[in-house]
Amino acid sequence: MEKRQRFLAALEGRQVDRPPVWLMRQAGRYLPGYRAVREKHGFWDVCHNPELSTQVALEPLKRFELDAAIVFSDILIVPQAMDLDVTFGKGEGPQIAKTLKTEADLAAWNTKGLVERLKFMPNAVSHLRDTLKGSHGILGFAGAPFTLFAYITEGQGSDEFKAARVMLHENPALAKKALATLGDCVAELLEAECQAGADIVQLFDTWGGLLTAEEYAQFCVPAIRRITDQLHSRGRKVLLFARGGHHLLPVLADTGADGFSLDWRTSYTEARARFPNAILQGNIDPVLLFSKPATVAAATRDLVGKMMPHHGGSKNIVNLGHGIMVGTPPENVKAMVDAVAHG
Repeated sequence: MEKRQRFLAALEGRQVDRPPVWLMRQAGRYLPGYRAVREKHGFWDVCHNPELSTQVALEPLKRFELDAAIVFSDILIVPQAMDLDVTFGKGEGPQIAKTLKTEADLAAWNTKGLVERLKFMPNAVSHLRDTLKGSHGILGFAGAPFTLFAYITEGQGSDEFKAARVMLHENPALAKKALATLGDCVAELLEAECQAGADIVQLFDTWGGLLTAEEYAQFCVPAIRRITDQLHSRGRKVLLFARGGHHLLPVLADTGADGFSLDWRTSYTEARARFPNAILQGNIDPVLLFSKPATVAAATRDLVGKMMPHHGGSKNIVNLGHGIMVGTPPENVKAMVDAVAHG
């Protein structure tokens, strides 16, 4: 099968010769071409320039037999477009100057005309689509409401996001209002990406796993439903990745997502038993890509073997359980992808 044909068939539950494969963060710092681009251009410049975004997105497709490309951008473009002063200090991670603490802070969010300020993202999708000419599937993406809320409330990256989690309990009304607002903003952005040519979009809830299942059901599910309901009304499909979210499996179905990207700590077999009709994506441990190529290939073949009995591999996508890590040997990425493509 052709790559995009295989990708779309898997999404739709039609027959495939094998599961398609793409990798989260497949265009990143582990590739020399990406590092060369970044030596000349700042991170935001790459995100905002469709030609540079496409150049970076294409590099892994040239090296590996991947079935889909994901547009190159960042989840924090939404708070950036809301005029919250998002910056990336060298070696410090993201910094957000205008944090969320009060109702007044929320009222100051600049959400009017948001998609117009974010038009570089759908422009990047359409540029990638025109360049690929139908050869590969295309994914768009955005940050999920809670993960964006966590950064905006904390003002920076964190392992615990204490300020965000405390607000859920101390000021749940403000938290829910902020999450609903972010849900509507994200839905608008993802629809623009779909109109520009994305075959499917993925929500990255990188920090959703910090919450209990009860907290996730109370705060995150309604915000995500605002996104999935709006996109479903236009015939779109949405994947959800909740990192560290094994304990969230019982409530994830309530989000309305069409499929789930599985963390490497979640059993594919368990998830498939719970979600027999959903698209499942994942879930090889990114750390495994630092082992020997033969080890990588064996683990990948094992995962494909588990996927194939489900309608011949349909509604399955081979991926990592999180993004490719800095320093990953490209030859090990090739070993993984080749094990999917050639067995």
